[in-house]
Amino acid sequence: MSPQNNPGALAALNGARPVLANFDKARSAEDLAADIIDLWTAAEQALQAMVGNASLTGQQLVRAARQAEAITLDQAHSVLEFLAARDRANRTSYKPTQADGEAAVEGFRTLESAVTGGAAAPRGAASAAPAAYTPRPSPPPKPATSQPASPYAPPSGGGGYRQPPAYAGRKMAGPPTIEMPGAFMSEGTTTTITGNTPPGGVGRSHVEHALAAAEKRRWPSLSGPVWIAIAVVIVLLAGGYFLFGRSAGSDDNVATGIDAMKNGQLERARGEFAKAVKASPNAGTPHVFLARLARDQGDLATSRAELDTALRLEPRNGIALREMGLVLFSSKQYDLARRFFVRAVQANPQDRASQGYLGCALMRLNRAQEGSNFITKAGTGPWTACLAPATPTAAPPPL
Repeated sequence: MSPQNNPGALAALNGARPVLANFDKARSAEDLAADIIDLWTAAEQALQAMVGNASLTGQQLVRAARQAEAITLDQAHSVLEFLAARDRANRTSYKPTQADGEAAVEGFRTLESAVTGGAAAPRGAASAAPAAYTPRPSPPPKPATSQPASPYAPPSGGGGYRQPPAYAGRKMAGPPTIEMPGAFMSEGTTTTITGNTPPGGVGRSHVEHALAAAEKRRWPSLSGPVWIAIAVVIVLLAGGYFLFGRSAGSDDNVATGIDAMKNGQLERARGEFAKAVKASPNAGTPHVFLARLARDQGDLATSRAELDTALRLEPRNGIALREMGLVLFSSKQYDLARRFFVRAVQANPQDRASQGYLGCALMRLNRAQEGSNFITKAGTGPWTACLAPATPTAAPPPL
């Protein structure tokens, strides 16, 4: 794919050159995690430009690029390894390794080769030729075991009927006649056992008719399309319950928990948020509020663990990103907090709190002009306290 067809993708990659240069330096684990995250953000924007869809992210975005033949299969594998490294680095409890950094750089270079039309680096050749196939010898046939002959079985040497031993001393002029009671025979009539009639006196056709009649009485006689329609209705009802019933219950628990937080009922709020997690295991919002409760009580470790879960479930949840920035800001990790505030603003450009706290992080990093601009843009709020000159004993702004 020629570069002139991908100006947006190339611009996104070029914007990450300063971040790419950091991988050649000795960096701490937190700085390496932040660089991997920033480098993937640029790669994701490039992929979105290549497929022409800014709403796709993660594996769906890589799959769309592969289906559009914007990248080859080997390039897709390399980009997915890059994505896996980003997912690991996104967890604040995880310390990235050199292998994570190499996966990020290789994925970025591979994507760059796809955009510019250059040859991608080979992913390695097979070390040896596959061994020739040798069929497994068939096991020897098992010897036939002799089974005791049934007195009613035909002789092995030919056809005919062998008389059971019980009848050996009797004289029978012919097959017996048996009266058939009930609905099968009329009164005063008899039937003769023939080859199709078992010794019990009831013919096979009579038994089959009786079984068929019983099945008709057991199940209603419905056509195939009717049964299909019934199955579809059952599936829709079950799906509606899981999609709307459980989701509605989770939303009610979250709303009740927020009201309890406002009224100072923290234990009740924690219980409602725990119910919301159980009702909707794939929702990130309940974990965000559990993290906020833990942060308000000074338990930053629990808060970070809850936010790790929330961001794993919803990587673009703006509130979760802002809360993670606040936790890191409270831990005086200002540069890492700044990166999360930037992602929160990207997820929701109208979030004034994320803009204000981004300005606070920039002020702590001695980038006063940029920080002042963000704080002014955010308007009045707790973050305006950051405009005061910072002193070694100054407390962080209220969160």
